[in-house]
Amino acid sequence: MTAVREGGPLRDLFGFEVVSAGRLWKQPDDSYRVLHRETVLYTDLKTGDVLTEYDNPYTNEKVRVVDVVNDPWNEYIEDFVPRPPSYGGLNKIDTSKPRTPLVLPWREVGGGLLSMERHIHLYYPAALKPDKWPRESSGPMNRVSEYFTYCLPLADMQNAKLTTLDHSGTWVRVTPWLPWMLMGQAPGHILYHSTMHSYDSVDGFKPKILAHMRKHHPEMLEAPPKESWAKPNLSSLEVYARDEKPAPAKQ
Repeated sequence: MTAVREGGPLRDLFGFEVVSAGRLWKQPDDSYRVLHRETVLYTDLKTGDVLTEYDNPYTNEKVRVVDVVNDPWNEYIEDFVPRPPSYGGLNKIDTSKPRTPLVLPWREVGGGLLSMERHIHLYYPAALKPDKWPRESSGPMNRVSEYFTYCLPLADMQNAKLTTLDHSGTWVRVTPWLPWMLMGQAPGHILYHSTMHSYDSVDGFKPKILAHMRKHHPEMLEAPPKESWAKPNLSSLEVYARDEKPAPAKQ
């Protein structure tokens, strides 16, 4: 992960690993519900160990690292472009506008492969209000962008006998300072950048990551039950505001 701060060079701070599990659930109208859980663990750049504390080089303060545990992160796959997430009502959705038909921008990139990109840009009120969370909040609004690239074999995509496809790709997220870094409203932001891969078994995850998950978040290694559809989708920022407490003033 890279930090971008005014008046200085970009800086690599720490690594991260994302663990997710999901299931697709077909509906009577031939749409699908996607039931999904995702965990993000932050890691030491040299050792790959999962971090529980971090020496923030910007503040010269040791801070407690908070894992991202988003359960659930559910969505529809249907004939229309998905509406933006509401994040528990913080991001107001205008449902009066006509829906746009979903046409995924797949393209052949050579070597028998297909590639497809998705870009998501959001700007909505923050759950971490500066008056309550002066050290965790980056301001009254969240500005977040995500960029996905998927890459799959063309032959697999055309094989009607397959019900699931292994894929690789990249994920990029531009987001405010992570709340546990205790950066407050200092200018700057965080950039996630990673490759992503699908596996048919949890054994595909790195041993250190799998051990941490089994010890601290074992339920996140299983796809969520159908009942989880009723829960609201929250990003890591809203989950932090729900589950954590404001840090005391720096001494």
